Amino acid sequence: MLDQDSKPTAESIAQHRKYLQDVWREAHTKWEDIDSYYNRTFRLWPEGMDRPEWFRPMRARAVIDQAVDHQMAHDPLISREPAGDGEEHQLKADKLEPALRSIMREASLLETSLTWKQAGKHLLLYGYAVIEDTVDGEVMASRRDKPRRLRGEDQDGYDMRLTLWDHKKKTMMPFRTQADHPARVLLDPRRKDPRIAIKHTYRYAIDLCELTRTRQEGLSKGRKVEVTVYDYDNPYEEVLCDEYWSIDWHALATDAGELLFVERNTWGFVPFSHAFSGYGQEPTNMATLDPSYLAVGLLDHARETLKAQAQEAAGRHNAVLGAAFNPMVTTGDASELQQQLARGDIVEVQSSNEVSWLKNQELPRYMFESEQWLDRDVELGTFSRQNAGIREQGVSTVGQQAILSTAAARRFVSPSKQLEHLASRSASHILQLIDVFKLDLKVRGHEIGPGMIESNYSVNVSFELVDPALTLQNREMGLREVQAGIKSRETYWSADARLEDASGERRRLLQDLIRSDPVVAKILAAEVAREMGILEMLEAEQQRMQQQELSPEGQGMEANIQNSLLSPGPPGGGGGPGGRPPRQPLTPDTVSPSRVGANLAG
Repeated sequence: MLDQDSKPTAESIAQHRKYLQDVWREAHTKWEDIDSYYNRTFRLWPEGMDRPEWFRPMRARAVIDQAVDHQMAHDPLISREPAGDGEEHQLKADKLEPALRSIMREASLLETSLTWKQAGKHLLLYGYAVIEDTVDGEVMASRRDKPRRLRGEDQDGYDMRLTLWDHKKKTMMPFRTQADHPARVLLDPRRKDPRIAIKHTYRYAIDLCELTRTRQEGLSKGRKVEVTVYDYDNPYEEVLCDEYWSIDWHALATDAGELLFVERNTWGFVPFSHAFSGYGQEPTNMATLDPSYLAVGLLDHARETLKAQAQEAAGRHNAVLGAAFNPMVTTGDASELQQQLARGDIVEVQSSNEVSWLKNQELPRYMFESEQWLDRDVELGTFSRQNAGIREQGVSTVGQQAILSTAAARRFVSPSKQLEHLASRSASHILQLIDVFKLDLKVRGHEIGPGMIESNYSVNVSFELVDPALTLQNREMGLREVQAGIKSRETYWSADARLEDASGERRRLLQDLIRSDPVVAKILAAEVAREMGILEMLEAEQQRMQQQELSPEGQGMEANIQNSLLSPGPPGGGGGPGGRPPRQPLTPDTVSPSRVGANLAG
């Protein structure tokens, strides 16, 4: 009997793995066939038929790739509710959102393929996806262990290593989020939060040595772990291993039955999440558990149609080649005709009927129409061309195209929601690890620590497809609602502007308001002048001008300037500045003369 709570052994791990492999056997067999369609290696004709196999259209691959590119977004948006009432809790939630988003983006970019885009491809191709949340032990060790000065090392070299360690401690992010291939991770298909997980995959011998050696070093620090250091001859030998996870235990064993280590799972969760696409359905008369009926992707029920379409395309292509390279026939000696053609384009024959071309088979029209029927069948069951931005014939307006695209996109609602839930669980695991390990991180300029989490690991992650035209329209309508007083600014920021850090935006608005104050602007200008090195020159010039205004010469000069502005100008001009008459009369009873012709008066 399999016990999920007891301490694992090499035998119990092998038993768990065998049981789960039997459960997933039919699904794995089906995925291998689906891979042949996606990679264009499926057999085109039945055994024994002498027909060319090399031409296979890329329709199956295009269906998956276009669906992933156009319908499965992979840029996470984080939404975090405050852990309590009050402005302080709201401020922590607003600061946590951009920090967690930076962590998830960085974790995705640290993988060889984008994590959430790969997970979306697994959902659409296999109908099933698995996400693994783990911690990079090397990064954790680099952050934790302060470098010691080596014997004979100079101070400059030690200071350099110490500076790099301080940089790693502040900026290196230890979390990793991987979209493992579904066939390499064995989970209970009946539970969304599995109690056990077995990762059945190959590892390099040198990696196994590092894993076991690190845990052996932990024994001297009081860590409770049973470990056997793995020894190797070839560091890059690939060893098939079973990594076992449960709520209480973590272990690693080779496929040969050697148990490498067993330790307590201090994380508090199994670091794997999985989900089905939602396209499958269990049959009514199913007697045993078979997840192959639930793991249904876009190509599952389209494989026969895709093969028929490929056969038609291959047959038509062969017909084109036959017509283009039509063989020549002759009633004479074929070898003699071949020799004459090799010498030039002119051949010598006894009569014009002696040489001719082989008559080609004429293809009926229905052969071309049948491929259109197959193409329509594939499109109805997989991915519509409206989602790829291709306008259908007869659709002339943007509104009609938007209606068709929206209707076709509803097919991807279920896998999109499953992907969002997987990302939400992954984000929750990251928050739990930060809280358990007491980590203070700074990722892409955003700080996060246990104090911001407040022992609340709930978070919501969404992936939204951005339509520029629709986004602009929503923002315009949102601004009108804010101006009308029926929507708050924070609701506008979160719902229409897709802004995560509302508290930070409010602070930046207050900073703009402060900068617009004349006194603050004068202080900032003085600070910039000090940075430019001209503040003393400006202060000296300002002091000189003030002294000049207070001196008798300055006062007389100022009086002369005022008098010149009010005194009559040169002959032919008025009494205002520039020789023009004043705009206001000298007295209430005096009529101002017209300016027209004033410059011509003699």
